[in-house]
Amino acid sequence: MAYASFLIISVVFFFQVWMNLDIFPVVWPDEVLFFSPALSFATNGHLQTDVLNGLIPGMESKTLWMPPLYLIFSGFSLSIFPDTLTTVRIASVIIVYLSALGFYWLLRRESISPWASQIAFASILWEPLLFRFGTAARMEGLTAFFFILSLLFATNKDKSKHLYVFLAGVTLSFSFLSHPIGASFGLVTLFLVWRNFGFKTLPWFIFGGVLPILCWMYYIHPNWEWFEIQFGAQLTRKRNLLETFTLVDKLKVFSFGFGFPKLRLILIAIELSALTYISYKLFKTFGKLNQKWILFWIWILSVLLALYTSSEGWYVFHILFPLAYGMALLYDSKGSSSKLAFFGILLSLSSLLYTNHIHWYRTDSKRILESHFQHIEMSLSHSKSVYLQALPDPYFQLRKNRPDMNLLEFIPGELDIPSDVYIQTIKTRDSFVFYDDQLINHVIREYLNESSWNREEWEIPVPGNHWLHYKTIVYTKK
Repeated sequence: MAYASFLIISVVFFFQVWMNLDIFPVVWPDEVLFFSPALSFATNGHLQTDVLNGLIPGMESKTLWMPPLYLIFSGFSLSIFPDTLTTVRIASVIIVYLSALGFYWLLRRESISPWASQIAFASILWEPLLFRFGTAARMEGLTAFFFILSLLFATNKDKSKHLYVFLAGVTLSFSFLSHPIGASFGLVTLFLVWRNFGFKTLPWFIFGGVLPILCWMYYIHPNWEWFEIQFGAQLTRKRNLLETFTLVDKLKVFSFGFGFPKLRLILIAIELSALTYISYKLFKTFGKLNQKWILFWIWILSVLLALYTSSEGWYVFHILFPLAYGMALLYDSKGSSSKLAFFGILLSLSSLLYTNHIHWYRTDSKRILESHFQHIEMSLSHSKSVYLQALPDPYFQLRKNRPDMNLLEFIPGELDIPSDVYIQTIKTRDSFVFYDDQLINHVIREYLNESSWNREEWEIPVPGNHWLHYKTIVYTKK
């Protein structure tokens, strides 16, 4: 019976992927920004971000605004399979599924029952947030995969303890080199290393963690000035978001990707309250908490702190794992709160069905998206040089149908880059595509106001809670 339920959970996940992968999640500019250096690596062995050529210093030669591991991983995928968005999205799907499998294995090692572990497995793979953020061509899945792998090494009590501690450090470092948010999970792995192998093994853990970072530093060091500009601009943007967003804004960002977000927030609050109460009762009874409970609290508090300081919806993906862990603990508690675990799965599955109802029953999302991209293509029929800041992003459609077109991607307005660095490149553009007037870079806005442009605007005709609910603004030269 356990194998059958495990198979059902997996089939539902892959069926959802098969039905939506080319359409949802919508194509984000982020996917283009990561695809470009990955394709460059696949074709010529260099991480060049061609879609930012002339916009940010050094991009045409070296990508330093993000640690390189995901770009290399995607590049290997594109070197074997067709150079399309679908290829890198499928790679993300496989990595996310392997992360969920590793998570299931970890729970079993922590003496979580098989049924509770499967509840946690389903809580991850059936949550719509995973299909909004986890299956996109970004590094969330790879970051989680290496982090989960570090926890598996840190809980492997084989005789070769120094080797596993070393590998725990290496894989945690790989998580960071997929995305810097991986560094915020270090305390989780460190706790397990200390608990299972003792303080004397920590030098091996640190040595394993430092080695990959030294390799990255060696890659950076000839072009340190480019790194300061590219990576530093990202850090400045994160700091500005932290200072600008209120707690209400952060809650909106946190809940954005969940199905039935208000219900999910209530459920999370009840779950954490119940787990807090159970932890208190256990501590009062036994004078301590065992490893699986301490692991849960370190994990979820680490993620919540990382989400509070980052203020970006993508990273909410990482909360799925400790929340699922919490549901498994509730189920095994055998109290009245154990029913929350079943309600959580029911909520995820219901929201998944509702999402499909909106996207495929009430609307033909594939036809709508194709029509939308055709509209953009017709608006740009006489264009040769285009600047894109669009959702959904038409880059891959234009790249396929208009190979003669030079396409550049957006500079977020929050990036602290002097305008004289990129204004001449902006002036070479004969067309601009935006999805939100408020997010247009102020220098580009001034440039558009200086001369005459044809302006066209439309909204994608979908219900308000549809994932394609965006507008498009096209500027072309008169």
